Amino acid sequence: MINRAKKKHWVWIRRQLADFSMKAIFKRNRNKKQKKISESSSYVPSELQPVPGTSTNDDTTQQTLRAQSSKTYKDVSELSEQFLGIVKEISEANDLLSPLKSACALMIRGIQTIRNVHQNRSNWMDLCDELEGHLQQLEIHRSELQERPGDESNSCLKALGYYLSTTADLIEIAAKASEGDNKALSSIKRAGMAQMEKGELDRHRERMETAWQLYSIEMKRLIALKVNDVGDQVEAYEKADTTTMSARNTDDDGTVGPESKIAYGYRVDLCEEGTRIEILDAMRNWATNSEFTRQIFWLNDAAGTGKSTIAATMANEWSIDKRLAGRFFFSPNSRVTQTTKEFCLFVANDIARHQPSLAHTIYGEIKSISSEQHVWFDVKLQRLIIDPVGKLEGDGYVFIVVDALDNCVLSEERVGLLNSFIRHLPSAPRLKLLLTSRPVQDIADVLISSPLVHGSDLQLLNIRNSHHPDVALYVEKRLRSISSDDRAMIIARSGGLFLYAATVCRMLERTRHRTDILKIISDIGVNDKLERRMDMLYLSILKQALIDRDAGDMMMSVLSMIIVAYQPLSSNTIGRFLPGNIYVEDFVQDLGSVLKDGHPDRPIKVLHPTFREFILSNEDRANGFLLHSAQSAAEMAYACISTLEHMLEDDLFHPVKSSRLLPRNEDIKDVDRLVHKSTTAAEQYASVFWAHHVAASEISQDLLSRVTTFLSRKYLNWVEFMSWRGSIGWCIEGLSRLRRTITNLMGSSNNTQGSVIVRHAHQFLVQHQSMIIDSALQTYCMALFFTPPESPLFAEYRERYRDRQPDIITSSSVEWEDHVVLGGHSEAIDQLIFSPDGSRLISTDLNGRLQLWDTVTGGTVGKPFDDTSHGSYHDLRCTFSRIGDRFGFITQRKEVHIRYSINGEPIIPSTQLRGICYPIFSSTVSFILVAKGSSILRRDVIYGREAQLLGTGADNFSVHQIFISPNDKMIVCAGDFGDKHDEVNHATLWELDTFRPVASYSISRLSSSYYVDMNIVFSPDSSRFVICQPGCTFLLCEGQTGKQISLSQEFSSFGRIGTAIFCPYSQYFAYTDLSNSLSIIIREQKSGRWIATLKGHTQSIIHYSFSSDGRRLASISYDQTVRVWDIETGAASETIFPGFTGDIRVCGLSFDWDQLASTSAANGHQVHLYSLKGGAVGRSDVELDDITITSDHVILGTAFVDARIAVRSGLNGGAQLWDTATGVQLECVFPREYVVDVAFSPNGKLIAALTETSDIWVLNAATLKVSQSFEMTGVRHRGGGLFFSPDSDLLAVYHAGAARIWNLRTQNRLAGIPRSSPYTNIENELIKLCTISPDNARIAGVDKGDKLHVWKIGSENKAGLQTTIGRYYSQISAKFSPMEQYLLAVVKLSSEITLWRIGEELQLLTKITLPDSIPGRISFSSDGTYMAYESFCWDIVTAIPLLAYSGQSPPPFFNSTGLQAHSFLRYEDGWIYSAFPPRRLLPIPAELQKSNFTNYWHTFHEQAILIDSRGKPIVIDCSSVLAEARQK
Repeated sequence: MINRAKKKHWVWIRRQLADFSMKAIFKRNRNKKQKKISESSSYVPSELQPVPGTSTNDDTTQQTLRAQSSKTYKDVSELSEQFLGIVKEISEANDLLSPLKSACALMIRGIQTIRNVHQNRSNWMDLCDELEGHLQQLEIHRSELQERPGDESNSCLKALGYYLSTTADLIEIAAKASEGDNKALSSIKRAGMAQMEKGELDRHRERMETAWQLYSIEMKRLIALKVNDVGDQVEAYEKADTTTMSARNTDDDGTVGPESKIAYGYRVDLCEEGTRIEILDAMRNWATNSEFTRQIFWLNDAAGTGKSTIAATMANEWSIDKRLAGRFFFSPNSRVTQTTKEFCLFVANDIARHQPSLAHTIYGEIKSISSEQHVWFDVKLQRLIIDPVGKLEGDGYVFIVVDALDNCVLSEERVGLLNSFIRHLPSAPRLKLLLTSRPVQDIADVLISSPLVHGSDLQLLNIRNSHHPDVALYVEKRLRSISSDDRAMIIARSGGLFLYAATVCRMLERTRHRTDILKIISDIGVNDKLERRMDMLYLSILKQALIDRDAGDMMMSVLSMIIVAYQPLSSNTIGRFLPGNIYVEDFVQDLGSVLKDGHPDRPIKVLHPTFREFILSNEDRANGFLLHSAQSAAEMAYACISTLEHMLEDDLFHPVKSSRLLPRNEDIKDVDRLVHKSTTAAEQYASVFWAHHVAASEISQDLLSRVTTFLSRKYLNWVEFMSWRGSIGWCIEGLSRLRRTITNLMGSSNNTQGSVIVRHAHQFLVQHQSMIIDSALQTYCMALFFTPPESPLFAEYRERYRDRQPDIITSSSVEWEDHVVLGGHSEAIDQLIFSPDGSRLISTDLNGRLQLWDTVTGGTVGKPFDDTSHGSYHDLRCTFSRIGDRFGFITQRKEVHIRYSINGEPIIPSTQLRGICYPIFSSTVSFILVAKGSSILRRDVIYGREAQLLGTGADNFSVHQIFISPNDKMIVCAGDFGDKHDEVNHATLWELDTFRPVASYSISRLSSSYYVDMNIVFSPDSSRFVICQPGCTFLLCEGQTGKQISLSQEFSSFGRIGTAIFCPYSQYFAYTDLSNSLSIIIREQKSGRWIATLKGHTQSIIHYSFSSDGRRLASISYDQTVRVWDIETGAASETIFPGFTGDIRVCGLSFDWDQLASTSAANGHQVHLYSLKGGAVGRSDVELDDITITSDHVILGTAFVDARIAVRSGLNGGAQLWDTATGVQLECVFPREYVVDVAFSPNGKLIAALTETSDIWVLNAATLKVSQSFEMTGVRHRGGGLFFSPDSDLLAVYHAGAARIWNLRTQNRLAGIPRSSPYTNIENELIKLCTISPDNARIAGVDKGDKLHVWKIGSENKAGLQTTIGRYYSQISAKFSPMEQYLLAVVKLSSEITLWRIGEELQLLTKITLPDSIPGRISFSSDGTYMAYESFCWDIVTAIPLLAYSGQSPPPFFNSTGLQAHSFLRYEDGWIYSAFPPRRLLPIPAELQKSNFTNYWHTFHEQAILIDSRGKPIVIDCSSVLAEARQK
């Protein structure tokens, strides 16, 4: 017999698994015979297949098997012991492949043994058929794991162990049964044993099937996770779901996790036998009758009517009959089941499990799709579900069950899923879809009109049928222990609502006071509304649970946490939040009628939302059990903060011992496992939602004080912890809610210390989120350093963590505004676009980056998009859909992107088209209009409809612009006929559906030979449109007929393009006066009649918009003011933004005027977001004349000897001199005009400056006074440069096509460089001088003819040495080797280095191609042995091609100070990198990151120097970090 200790252990495991209510899912219909697998499709292992040439007759085979084996009762018992031995091995195994192989071998023996012992008994043969099917899948799983080996899922190991233990139990029963066949036993005893055996066998087979289902799900998900892209998706969900109280895929005992259980409906009850007969028979008839060709059965009714129960019942029935393909139960209890993102993956896995013949095809498609980016839903559905099922062999239908589609959050996703099924189902005629939902409008709109839909007229809740037969059957079965009169009373009170009946049944089954409860139910009037009946029922449940009246507060505390929690909590988690004398589990058990209880570590769920609504309603309804949500939120907030205060500490997981060399999160192995292992579920919940609960409460002074104390003591520890968890987004969202709540509560007194601390806590994360997400420990380092020194939040932290601060020298100080500042761009922002509801903001910059922002939290939404198109300017055309749920943009190279606004995720894969593209959104669909010459292409991008080609009818007409009316019926195409002498713009109005031309317009261009863009704007009702012609014309036209209504011609010498806006709530439109851009003209929409001219701004207007009531207009100007006007009178009214905006450059105003977004010249790569509703105010003074507000601060030169740096200010071009050792600006007599370049002499004694007027000033570095000056004749020009010779005696200058060399000792100009007139077009015009040789004998430069020259200084030989080096002459630099007669290195385009030997001619020695275009400085070691460029280094003596140098430290000749102090630091992806050793060192704050780092970044030895937005240098000394790195 089986060892009792082992058996006891596995009985305990089975009991744990039974808690998941899995029996109901796999309960067999014992009144129905199970279909046997046909011989043709049955899988027979190779060990059991007949030998070739032998008889295949069944009798012969059985005789052969009996001859091969004479297994006795003892043999079978030994086999079951071997099964448990494998189970023990699995419990100790680290991988899955080995025990899986053993399991396969053992399964073969088990099947053979059972067949030998019970070959004449049908029930045992059925069992063998099942086991053979399982064995086939085990073999497939083994081959899959061999192809993709790796770390295995612990949950899968445990699930396999549990399955094999149940199989061992079956073999034990086989042993008992073989004993029952003993002829010596009496016939009565044999019959009794047979009867017992049948019942026991059925129970164990059911348990084995449950275990197999659990194992199969885990294995399919494990194999799917081994496919890269699918694994990435699941990992992303795990990171997004780290706030859940248990791992996503597994419970503590290793079984299927909560996500899968919810998605597959494992926890949904089945219909009681005899109930729902009518609707179930209708479904069965639809499922089996070939006359029902409609492939979708839509069951729709109100909440609580039992739709999910019916769906689960049919899924279970089809699973038993092996006709189930797959299922998906949408639910609000899981992130995965609230969206369609993983719908196809879950359903495909389910299909592979239920239809094993399709497994190979499905997993092949998953692998194929994993290599593709952003595969949209329609394609996934077809490739993972429709196409595989279409290949299924056999007859009859198979089914997919989709339950509660209305629980999918996004309407766009619901509609997309339905449209995709409707489009593809006809191609798979054997596939049918059972769909349930509430009758939500968007679902109904799609399904009611479809010819594929059946069942939409069926009703579950029939209020006219007073007998309620389904409810009656349900109650009769569940409540047999009470009288028939009581059952009839309950049935009558239910009113046909299953929710009522189910709640009463659970209540009566759990109580000892049935009489009292029945009395309460009987007192409820039959004529009362169903809502009233449910309220009375809920009251009775609460009163019955409250046995001890003194425990009322305790029970309400437990309930409040269950109700206000942002996600379900377990009893143990709630217990950690409450005092120790509250026994949470007891209350939960007593409230089991309304709560989903179970294991203390599993989340508690409210069984139906009506209970939550009841307990939060009002005192009249709740009658003593009312929960105040704000008060409950405050209690929860206190509990969360207290939990975190005891948990958080510095370096929570102690991942590294270093204090300076800090890793990125991805460098720490198993960080997710470490987080979950080291923290409790209560701590994980509290860390995510404490701020949310504070914001949801009525924040008392005491609670605000508690929050302030927590942030002052534990804030950075909390941020570090959340970074390890990958949940910084939750921090930003919570603090944003808290910040806004405090602002609204305090109003004008919002500058208290508590409110400032909360504001700075939020701004810290918004400002440094990219850095902190990347590296948790940088919270205490670089992120902390770049905080305001006087901040009441960070002053103490800066002192506490002084030893962790980076070595940075600067006089720059961080100042945070009262409003939110959004970082993340490295180039000047050129667009700010609000969504219609103002909840989202798009920002784009000149470098091609697009970022979507959540304006409520200030956090980023989704990943930023970076346009990789070539070119210095990237024009991203962006637009939101009309309801704001989607947004689209088109890149420079015509890539079309459509994304969801809620999460930034792509709706479709990017599509690249040719031509002029415009993303267009209508109310129902998104499409792209593409202009190709004289034709227009319409392409539906959401549902994949075929493109439709529309012709303009004019072959020589070129379409340049397309505009569409809001009603999607009309478009205007603007362009020309390609004749530059025509000087006319043409526009045509077309009907979009028929593409019939309606009207044409010809408008003369303003002194331009080529087409000039126009603005064409339709009114919201599409009745009018305005054509805005650059520089002269506004044309108002009728929207349907194209009839011209009004023409306004106002000449503008600047040729500015005007912009018109229509008021959506009144009959006005507005546009800027082109002849006077300081004013706005208001006209009547219907007739074009002039209404008013709004005047008052002193500089050009850059933005204006109508108010929501249509009575006012707001305008924003470069004069730094926001003005508001009364439309009808033209008078100025109270502004929405008092004060000055600062030097505003790009701005946007939300449609409701609640938010203002802007950028300034000083911070052109940051977005300033003002909450106008919160009373935001601007600056108190005008700052247009302040030199520090400009963004174009450029490093002109660096002195390596005495640590000085010259910076050019972008406003007037003046230069500033800074001491980088102290961060102090030096008083220097620099030219007051625009400074082109500054050079420092190598000996540190001189500073030279070149101005745009060709003046050269030479200053004494000690006194900072002018010692010499020179002048070059030439025109005013902002290009050129100057540099010293290595010995500091010579000064070379090139400017405006001319070049000079001066000997500073004699002040004489030297010969040797050919002269040329400025701005001539001759081919040999000098463009740039590059370097002087160490002996002052040669100078190198390039000309406009793509030639490299080396001239002898002082020689009359004008030609010198020359060679052609190719284009891009202006992007070339060069350097002589210290052995000047030997080598010259030339760097071209920062991507190619050529090495030349200098002799009678220039001889190319070698060429080096850099991996990327990397700006840097070329250097040689002092002995000429090594050459370095940026972070690269080569040995130039040993061999050609050159050998790259490698090592922990750079070559020794580069470690000295002075001229040869080359730095091997570089910038990449927001980090400072070191080449020796090769690794990341320190991150750079987002506000200091620039796309063109050449002008803002210099390095010297082990220092990196950056320039902030106010032109102040920031010197980051990396020496201590490098020293630590080299010790490792």
